[in-house]
Amino acid sequence: MILLGDWAPGQKHGELDLGQVVILANLEGPVLPSNHTFLPRPKAGPSLFSTNLPTTAQSMVWTLANNHIMDYGTPGLETTLATLHSQGCQAAGAGQDVTLARRPAIVSDSGVRVGVISCCEAQFGTASSRQVGVAEFGPWVYHAIEQLKSKVDAIIVSVHAAVENSPWPSPRLQALYRSWIQAGAAIVHGHHAHIPQGIEEYRGGLIAYGLGNLLVPPDIWRNVPNALWSLGIKVTLGSKPIEWHAFTLEIREDIDGKIYVEESLPHEKTKHEGYIELCNRPLRDLVLLEGLWQEASLHAYFHHHAACLGLADGLNNLGTKRYLGWFARNTLANVARMFGIQTRGLSKRNYLLWYNLFACKSHRDSLRTALGLLSGEIKDLRTDETRHLVSEMMA
Repeated sequence: MILLGDWAPGQKHGELDLGQVVILANLEGPVLPSNHTFLPRPKAGPSLFSTNLPTTAQSMVWTLANNHIMDYGTPGLETTLATLHSQGCQAAGAGQDVTLARRPAIVSDSGVRVGVISCCEAQFGTASSRQVGVAEFGPWVYHAIEQLKSKVDAIIVSVHAAVENSPWPSPRLQALYRSWIQAGAAIVHGHHAHIPQGIEEYRGGLIAYGLGNLLVPPDIWRNVPNALWSLGIKVTLGSKPIEWHAFTLEIREDIDGKIYVEESLPHEKTKHEGYIELCNRPLRDLVLLEGLWQEASLHAYFHHHAACLGLADGLNNLGTKRYLGWFARNTLANVARMFGIQTRGLSKRNYLLWYNLFACKSHRDSLRTALGLLSGEIKDLRTDETRHLVSEMMA
């Protein structure tokens, strides 16, 4: 089996050819016809859909628990599930209610039965007892692992969680993923950061914190460092401990505008291996990881979260004129209401932005860390080394 990252080529034709092997990847958004008439559901951020799957789709298992699969509501999900079924794919992580969303996929790989649990952080489109959507992770994951133990030879928990563009997970997320290995999972298959993160062996299991963008439109991601290459991991699940081999993949575009994935050239591979080691080393050093998480949290706060909350710290990056305009449009009504002044109230977009910030575990953790540092409540563990690493890897 090969583990890959996020598939989201949009309306560009995308190709992936890694041979006839079972592939597990995250389907970042529904698969719809280019001329579909479905309306995007209200949310913060872009609404994504793709128009094609890889030609090797019949040997693929797709995870659907993410913040984009419900971008076109129930019709988008139903169309996607029908497309996957027609192409012989298996999928897990989304359904007509929370019970179906949590249902694992069971696949055979070289005679080994593998159970795949797909889950994500709460953002948009979370399933409930009476709501179509995706499976938000929680205590149920441990129960699902326990239930699968007697039915399969190996268990993979595929999880969509991270602060975007951070090369490192939070220490809390590391502890959560390790706890799933302790509970009986063989592999934790992580994605959502949009860039590659580290890999670690833990108690006989394997944790890939983030594999990066498998296939996305290059023009959209060209200015994000490390967003146009990703990790692939070939695993042999019948062996104990698990045998695995990591390799790197590049997103290319031909003269006709078609985009495709191919293995890195030697000079690209050497560069990527150095990057991955800088991601891996903090996973073995909790103090260093905490310091880097503090750096990444402050980076997210000053570049995004402060502006979302309408805080003056947003001036640092938005610029005075632009920030004041944003503040007037989006947060002045709330301030006025505090002083008893009647206004039309906040826009729905405000509430969606704030919902995204507070519903998502990684966003909450990042905001808590940044505010704790700025207030002096949290001990500052940043060093010259952490500043250098963040400057080098998150520029």
